[in-house]
Amino acid sequence: MYSAIAGNPSESGSFSELGARALTANQAKPCQCELLSAKKAARMKKYCVTRELQKRAEKICSAEIEYVFSDHFDQDDAGEQILQPLHQLCSELNPEVDDETEGFPAQYAPLYSVPLLEKEQEVILFKGMNYLKYRASVLRDQIDLKSPCVGLLDRIEQKLKDAHRLRDYIIQANLRLVVSIAKGLTDRANTFEDIVSDGQMPLIRAVEIFDIDRGNRFSTYGTWAIRNFLFRATKKGRKYRKSFVSGVESAAMGLSDFRSTPRSHESYHHSIRYVLKQVLHTLDEREQLILKRRFGLYHSDAPEKFREIADDLGISTERVRQLTIRSLQRMRDVIEEQNLELPEIPEII
Repeated sequence: MYSAIAGNPSESGSFSELGARALTANQAKPCQCELLSAKKAARMKKYCVTRELQKRAEKICSAEIEYVFSDHFDQDDAGEQILQPLHQLCSELNPEVDDETEGFPAQYAPLYSVPLLEKEQEVILFKGMNYLKYRASVLRDQIDLKSPCVGLLDRIEQKLKDAHRLRDYIIQANLRLVVSIAKGLTDRANTFEDIVSDGQMPLIRAVEIFDIDRGNRFSTYGTWAIRNFLFRATKKGRKYRKSFVSGVESAAMGLSDFRSTPRSHESYHHSIRYVLKQVLHTLDEREQLILKRRFGLYHSDAPEKFREIADDLGISTERVRQLTIRSLQRMRDVIEEQNLELPEIPEII
């Protein structure tokens, strides 16, 4: 009900063995047929290539291997630099039920069976997961569908299994995020159990596409992904989301309010500069130009009035104001994703 991931035991033995296996397997070794003489290897391949083996190879080639690439993956010592810390960490991690299960039904104990991850542990696990997928993808390009090597297929499948095991561990360590958000969204139509179950879908997806190289903690991105999904899916969540959206749009409308005091005006522009610098790349050139001039994002420029921008662009003041509001609305989803906030109305009026 609550989690197929949290409830399933390991499919590949102890978690502590994963790192050692990944490190050993990364040291490329020729499979048995490659060690034989060319003539004997040819006979062995002809004997071993069955329709079942070809189907297995075709299945691997047709499956999508999705990973977040890192520049570190192409380095000569990438395997040692990434998998050696993973080996050590996997041998140290021991799932234990912590004290946060108090007050919850017994069936939710597995949600807390994995301890919270520290930042350094998070980096090691995410890099290890994506590196194993990357290596599996590289090895997959070497498959000969007419005469697949069973040893190569074994290596690819094992790397993918280990990568999925790491993914599941990260998910388990962050299931608390789902529980904490679900507690505030229960209503007559949505039970706590249903919300917890639904909230794991965006959590899984967030783990799969999160880029650890950006330097952010996964909890920040994961919380946004879960909230964004559940806010759309539940009645109470839609109410919260509507309030948030209204606040953003109202703040945008406040841009044209000339009743603001110099002090609040300065405070607003200081706050909005930081936000806009993070998300300006999502707009087209004209929208970027308007917002940069409106909020003084050029190094030495002061914020300009709508009238000044309109005169230079040859459009009406009202049109500049509308474009400003529309641009801020378009950036709303990006702002949510990066956990940024526009200043509230009291700061600008």
